[in-house]
Amino acid sequence: MMSTSINANVNKLRELFSCGVEAVKPKSLFEVYNKTSTDIHKSFNHDHKRYHVIGFGKAVLGMAVQLEKLLGSRLCSGCISIPVGTSERFAGDVDFSLSSNSVIEVIECARNNLPDERSMMAARKIRQIAQRMSAQDVLCVLVSGGGSALLCLPKSPITLSEKLEIIKSLSTAGASIDELNYVRIALSDVKGGQLALQAKNARRVYSYVISDIVGDPVALIASGPTVVPEGVDVNGKAKDILTKYRLWDKLPNVVVQKLTEQPKDEEDTISSVNHELFLLGSNAVAVNCIAQRAQADGLKCIVLSKQLEGNVVDLSARYVELADILYKLKNGLLPEDVLIDKLKTILHKLKSPDIEMDEFVSKVVEWKTEPLLIVGAGEPTVCVSGGGKGGRNQELALRFSYGVRELTNNQEAVCFLSAGTDGIDGPTDVAGAIGGAFVAKDYEGSFQRDGKSFLENNDSYRFYETLNGGHYFVKTGHTGTNVMDIHLLLIDS
Repeated sequence: MMSTSINANVNKLRELFSCGVEAVKPKSLFEVYNKTSTDIHKSFNHDHKRYHVIGFGKAVLGMAVQLEKLLGSRLCSGCISIPVGTSERFAGDVDFSLSSNSVIEVIECARNNLPDERSMMAARKIRQIAQRMSAQDVLCVLVSGGGSALLCLPKSPITLSEKLEIIKSLSTAGASIDELNYVRIALSDVKGGQLALQAKNARRVYSYVISDIVGDPVALIASGPTVVPEGVDVNGKAKDILTKYRLWDKLPNVVVQKLTEQPKDEEDTISSVNHELFLLGSNAVAVNCIAQRAQADGLKCIVLSKQLEGNVVDLSARYVELADILYKLKNGLLPEDVLIDKLKTILHKLKSPDIEMDEFVSKVVEWKTEPLLIVGAGEPTVCVSGGGKGGRNQELALRFSYGVRELTNNQEAVCFLSAGTDGIDGPTDVAGAIGGAFVAKDYEGSFQRDGKSFLENNDSYRFYETLNGGHYFVKTGHTGTNVMDIHLLLIDS
């Protein structure tokens, strides 16, 4: 059982995570952006023009609700593609409920974040709306994480099953979201700016985007249906990625043919589209909210990075190393000069371009006697070798638990949370999990053995499920938004 101090720390991390998620929900983002940006305000005020809405992604239902309120009777048609169960999940929530006479058609598809026949049907309907645009029409495109699976239309004659198998193989091999989306673009008839091109006759095309990718590359979010990757040979890039993961020689002939054919010289290009894009939200919004809330609650807070990537095995090791030296510093077990050297080594290993190393180190030293919250964000990957059930956040938390169990003496000093802002971690019903030496200790006390075998089988979900009835899960359900993962590391005094 958890002590009172551990329980308080766990609850604090849950509250801070919830605060970050609330900040990036569509209503909050539209309200803030509409007050601070004159450009987005203008996008809602084309007089005597017909407005139309299309969208795809985990956050798109809430985005569509806000747009419907802003546009009123000027909104003439629409179609959005959202994950299966979204409408039921948010039934009765006014921030996720379209009007009873809404002109926006809602298509639910892509169960378990995998494209299906309904994803293709949604893509065709959305493309048809884009193709109908004229100089009297304004097209609003809502884009968020998860959109790649929800707007799926493979290049003919590539089949859905062929594309699915390729993406699944890449994901299992540990490909990053950027790599996955470059391949998706190369295999798609609507991604990589091709959807916007269908709306070339519109008076104006506006994209409203919530980012779920490290660094916010708008050409890759939902695989960029309204944005062309600049200076990139997409087919060549896809081939390089598939070769890197040793999949090129295993591809169906039709896929190889499509990826090696020369692009056609088309008269129409994306430059012919009168398009403007607004990046409404990203993990920076969530991280800033968490930092402000933590400081208001009396916690010293340092943002580690908003661009954390790499394999969870490596990332968990960095968090364990960080927890270890911070714990030792706070307890007088590590001289400052040694701490600084070790800390810089850890930060170098993370290879995140946004880390402010000198500032991070100086704050750690300045606040060495006080409780300290480290906030990280991004999207690591998992190389799946076992047949278990889990997700990257649960695995990261579990790996951290056993790593820190071997290093720290005080079971109550270190607490960790890793969770996805969309509320869904892998093919599970949880957002993530809590980590700490106390988690490993609790399992050992309950079952008289350690739980490391769960890691070997990528079975983190079942580890947490069997321990105290899932007490250490972070469970939110679908949140209606998605800005990747949040990591919170609390080092208590």
